[in-house]
Amino acid sequence: MDRNSPYYRQVALLIRCLPFAAEETCFALKGGTAINLFVNDFPRLSVDIDLVYLPLEPRKEALQNMHAALARIAERLNN
Repeated sequence: MDRNSPYYRQVALLIRCLPFAAEETCFALKGGTAINLFVNDFPRLSVDIDLVYLPLEPRKEALQNMHAALARIAERLNN
């Protein structure tokens, strides 16, 4: 694969970001990018991190906890 291609650079950035998201155990990685990175070797038009929130909580509590977890990820990414 061409290391100068946009796809390669996007995947490289995603791989650098994944450990920060993985620190939040309330989320699991899902979606097409995850399948492509771990099962297939097919380039995609988009590269993103799809997370699913795992705890079963009342909606209001879940939204607050998701927001807090995403804020912690953003904080770690920015430091």
